[in-house]
Amino acid sequence: MPDVRVESEHDDLADPAGDQTDHDRPDEALPGFDAERLEIQTGAMRVAATFEPPILSIDGDIDASVLPALVGTLAKVAHHGRGDVRVDLGRLRRVDVGGLRALVASAGNLHRDGRGLVLHAVAPWLLGLLIVTGWDDAPGLRLVAGPVPTG
Repeated sequence: MPDVRVESEHDDLADPAGDQTDHDRPDEALPGFDAERLEIQTGAMRVAATFEPPILSIDGDIDASVLPALVGTLAKVAHHGRGDVRVDLGRLRRVDVGGLRALVASAGNLHRDGRGLVLHAVAPWLLGLLIVTGWDDAPGLRLVAGPVPTG
């Protein structure tokens, strides 16, 4: 089960004295999909995501054990954000073919909506894998050597 933490502008509604537990708080005080930031730790992968702008930062390994968490996070960010979804891969250590397929499929889904998936800090080894698989020019997928722009 992935460890999920959500940070929201509504976090300040929590009882500052700490007298209430999460299950004692009113529903409106709990963060939801209007969250500003989502973090998931599962297996050897950690994903930090923001919805506006839609950016994911992946740290660690993408393999079959983390695909549901990765695909779910990509879908949430794509659904709640506007424009292209940017993915920072600067701390990605390893990805299997299933992980590549999930990224390419997400790019295709975004492309159908007139958007794209922009992979930033693509390492030479990852670019090589994308070229060998023929997915380097998949619809909706853009590869950028540099980092995600700030600001």
